[in-house]
Amino acid sequence: MMDPCWSWGMMALLCLLMPGGHPVPCRVSISPEEPTVEFGTSLLLNCTSSCLNYSRLSWEVPITKMGAQGPGWASLLIPNVTNWSLELQCFGVFGEQRDITATTLRAYRFSPPQIYLEGDIVAGKEARVTCNASAQVSRADPPNLHLTLQGGGLTPSAHRGPSIGLSFTAQPEQHGREVTCEAVLRLGRRTVNASATAVLWVWAAPHDVWVRAPRTVFTTGDNLTVMCRAEGNPPPRLRWELPTNASWELRDGGTTVTIPAAQRAHSGTYRCLAENRYGAGAASVNILFQGSSRSPVIPVVVTLAVVVTVVVVLTFSWWFYRARGWKLMPDGSQPG
Repeated sequence: MMDPCWSWGMMALLCLLMPGGHPVPCRVSISPEEPTVEFGTSLLLNCTSSCLNYSRLSWEVPITKMGAQGPGWASLLIPNVTNWSLELQCFGVFGEQRDITATTLRAYRFSPPQIYLEGDIVAGKEARVTCNASAQVSRADPPNLHLTLQGGGLTPSAHRGPSIGLSFTAQPEQHGREVTCEAVLRLGRRTVNASATAVLWVWAAPHDVWVRAPRTVFTTGDNLTVMCRAEGNPPPRLRWELPTNASWELRDGGTTVTIPAAQRAHSGTYRCLAENRYGAGAASVNILFQGSSRSPVIPVVVTLAVVVTVVVVLTFSWWFYRARGWKLMPDGSQPG
């Protein structure tokens, strides 16, 4: 393996021997160029030299130095950054030449954003969502903090500062949708991002209430079924107002009214009322029954009347025959 010092020396010699060649000045550089770190955490920096023919490569910092060195580099370890701003210098000595480079270490504090939903969000009423975030970059200067609030069917909103709020008229379809708040802290050419989400819980009075039947005109004796449905949060309770209290049943948790062999008395308005703690709604349908409502007993009575009449006629004829003493004439006999 080639010795690094020998290779660097050969490159410098070739540069001097080339026609019109001039020695390139040796430089030192710091990485990262703009160090930023969270307050109270550690940071490792490197100072590197473009030449290996230096007599010294080191750091000048106002804190106790910790680090290591190797060919062409010297590191600086700060185990606990407790200064908001710290000037750092790295220098290299190359014979009579001395090269210095400097940078500023900047510390920050940054708390992720939090979303607050103010009170109950009720459909059709004004609501407000707020996002707060906190950051600090020094004891005097305000942080370059930007917040964006979006999602959940809301109009996106952006603001520079630690807080952002958005007012809106809540809609039932926003229930269960996510709102996102993104916080961006700009630290020179570097940015630090964090975000938070919250789910909108939209309460709603009963809405989209409907009542339906297979048809609105029935014949006496038909089976009748009337259904009611309603949206709302919390789910609404259903209550019926019927034209009669005779012979009806509730099914499917109270959403369906059934009447077997309905009669004309069941004609009228079937009204469904939906209620929860945020309001009420209603819908109705009119049902009409056509045709006679003859009782099934009538045909039986008529039949019995006919039978009785026939029996009476036969009995009377037999009695009259006996009372007169009528006899049947022998066959072939003729009157004298």
